[in-house]
Amino acid sequence: MINKFCKKPLWECSTTLSAVAQGLAPAETVIKGAKLVNVCTAEIQENVDVAIAEGRIAYLGQADHCIGENTQVIDAKGQYIAPGFLDGHIHVESSMMGVGEYARAVVPHGTTGIYMDPHEICNVLGLDGVKVMEEDARRTPLKTMITTPSCVPAVPGFEDTGSSIGPDDVAETMAWPSVVGLGEMMNFPGILGSTDHAHGEVGATLEAGKIVTGHYSMPETDRGLNAYVASGVRCCHESTRPEDVLAKMRLGMYAQLRYGSAWKDLPVLAEAVLANDIDT
Repeated sequence: MINKFCKKPLWECSTTLSAVAQGLAPAETVIKGAKLVNVCTAEIQENVDVAIAEGRIAYLGQADHCIGENTQVIDAKGQYIAPGFLDGHIHVESSMMGVGEYARAVVPHGTTGIYMDPHEICNVLGLDGVKVMEEDARRTPLKTMITTPSCVPAVPGFEDTGSSIGPDDVAETMAWPSVVGLGEMMNFPGILGSTDHAHGEVGATLEAGKIVTGHYSMPETDRGLNAYVASGVRCCHESTRPEDVLAKMRLGMYAQLRYGSAWKDLPVLAEAVLANDIDT
């Protein structure tokens, strides 16, 4: 996925970053003396400086040579510095807040980006509601990546909703810069039953080269799960048993493990990873 959420694309600022790393140009910000949580090598590095330019990391090490007259220097001695958290699946409206207030709550705790599926506001207002959420997100430092709601309404013929979404709507949104994929395909019966509606939405997403996110909540992990994965769905957050997690991972799916106010599955599901010595 091309990162459209940095201040500048890398090809526009690579010259500056190289110059800052060598001390040929000053950094905008230098964070001094931190304990770096290095997720590339799974280690904590002591007394590391981080030099930043153009909204990107230019240098890690001892960054005195990157400091200029106007460089902001932050003393982080004794503190940890780490990549921000990304929430892989969130319905912001479920918090009863807009994205602006949601960002105010989560950014100070380290969440710097979210993959948002605004299917509740979409149920009421359609794509216009999704656009309102997107506009609200733009005024925040929270990188808000949208997955287009796939099941609007969630239960056709039962719900009294204000809108509906189909393959053409999904295809339209795939051209939006803020959209990175398709929201959870809760309609797994539609995928297994080969309906044009469900497969049309998945197909429009795949044709755009974007990610289809999943919701497979059945305990059946043989033919049905294989069919669901084969359709192009890449991840699922609906596991409640260790065997569900293992089956999904064995088929190449990302198994998302939940632990929050609504679902506290992680302690049970983690056993599937630990007992089978799976690389985390």
